[in-house]
This record gives sequence, C-alpha cells and structure tokens, in this order.
Amino acid sequence: MDLQHKIIPQTKQLIKQCTGNLLKFNKDIDRNEHTLVKYIKNEMISFEHRVLSEYRIKIAKIETLAKSILTHHEPKGEEAKGASEFLDILINETDKFYENNSTILSNNGKRPHARSRLPETKEWNDNVEKFYEKNPRRRPRK
Repeated sequence: MDLQHKIIPQTKQLIKQCTGNLLKFNKDIDRNEHTLVKYIKNEMISFEHRVLSEYRIKIAKIETLAKSILTHHEPKGEEAKGASEFLDILINETDKFYENNSTILSNNGKRPHARSRLPETKEWNDNVEKFYEKNPRRRPRK
C-alpha cells in the first residue's frame, strides 16, 4: 500500500469532521435570531440597530448595578458608596449617549431611562407617541 492510499482516507475523515463542525456552527447561529452580527448572509448591521442595541445594554447595566446596590448587605459601606459613584458615571454616559442619538432612539419608541437626569423634550415625546401610534402592540404596559 503506497502513501497515496493511506492519505486519502485520513483526509476524507478530516473533511467530514470539519463539515460536521461547520454544520453545528450554522445551527447555533440559526437559533439566535437577534445576533448583533449576521454571520450567514455577511450583512452589515445598520447604524440604527447598533444604537438601539447599545442603548439597551447601557440601560441593563444601570438597572443591574442599581439593583445590586439596593440589595447589598451593607448599604452604607465602602463598596456600596463606590458602586453608587460608578452608577452616577454610567447614568451620565447614558444621558450623553441619548442626547447624541436622540432622534434615532425617540423615533424607535425609546424614552430616556428611568434614572435619567435629562428633561424630556416635546420633540422626543412626540416622536415616541408617533412610534406607538404606528406600532400599538409595542407600547409598554402600565
């Protein structure tokens, strides 16, 4: 048996393993429809989608940190004080982000978050109301 007959079955086996792994990878991607980057179609995400995703992440960080401060076992300790200072920084960053991208966010029904220090403007409220008139099912429950 020469070298060629030994190599061909090994390469066929490697090809099967690689394609099997790729199929598993594609199935994992298909399951998650809300991925930030669309791998299969090689599409770029829109700037609007990126802004909305980033705002959602920023709000989640603020809410998580605020909840951990409130449920901390020593609310007046050094850890809680440092965390509340960091929370103030996060809130200021999120407010600046909302001011810079207010047209995109308000046109997609996003108001300034609950802990925001921004005064709501008439333009933002009008944009949000227009969005909910077009999409009544996406209005948050009271």
